[in-house]
Amino acid sequence: MPEKSWVRVEGSGLAVEGPCILNSVIFEPVTGADWTDVYDGLDATAGKLFCHIVSSVVVTWPFCLGEGVPFDAGVYVNDIDGGTATTIIYTPLE
Repeated sequence: MPEKSWVRVEGSGLAVEGPCILNSVIFEPVTGADWTDVYDGLDATAGKLFCHIVSSVVVTWPFCLGEGVPFDAGVYVNDIDGGTATTIIYTPLE
């Protein structure tokens, strides 16, 4: 199996294209009430919502998903206003 990899998305954008195992998400808000959505897909329109992360304080939130969650199409991150950063740690399957 391939090694884990990571990508940091500032604002909204495609983190991973293609099947993968999502291992962890690290969310970095810049103001209180920031949020981000993580989708299994290539965009927020056709992708399947995996999680919605909301923070009421400015603190980095790490979410470890144990052995990981399989994603079929890729990982897309959609944030509130383009100011947050989300790091996706994943294992590619192709």
